[in-house]
Amino acid sequence: MSKVIGLIAEDMSDIDVLRTLIRKVSGKTVLKTQHFVGHGCGKIIGKCNQWAHDLKRRGCTSLIVVQDLDNKTLVQLVNDLKNALQPCPISRNIVVIPVQMIEAWLLSDAQAIRKALNLLDTVNEIPNPEALLDPKSRLGEIIRIRSRGEKRYANTIHNAKIANEIRVDRLRRCRSFKPFESFVRNTY
Repeated sequence: MSKVIGLIAEDMSDIDVLRTLIRKVSGKTVLKTQHFVGHGCGKIIGKCNQWAHDLKRRGCTSLIVVQDLDNKTLVQLVNDLKNALQPCPISRNIVVIPVQMIEAWLLSDAQAIRKALNLLDTVNEIPNPEALLDPKSRLGEIIRIRSRGEKRYANTIHNAKIANEIRVDRLRRCRSFKPFESFVRNTY
């Protein structure tokens, strides 16, 4: 029986990034996934248990729930999500909270941003992307400035492109990525 990964995240761009990162971390080019999207963070806590049950019925053997920290408290958000999942029908599961948001992970590799978006100008490394209050805005600013105003950032298009180019060793600079990486390595 092949492993099917259940994913719950805020939007499709997050799902696309997660699928790519799972492939990179696991070293497997073909992985089966099923997903639910909360269309923002509001629905995830209220729906994640129901979605986990649906994902189990669809053959998922593991579950990754991802929600951006945004301006919340890490410990409280993790506890809220874990409690909302209970009882989780998929025993192999993890709650992952990118700090402040998944775009911080993408900002961990300046070379990936430059390559993915064909930027002519050099993109400066950000020493600690998780320290940024609004990584999504910073990513948009970098793209606009380094493309000399020719490109506007759209997470639905650009996040997956950056994830395709990102190097896992650069992602490790983000502490919130490490539990995700460990879970994927130990599961797949």
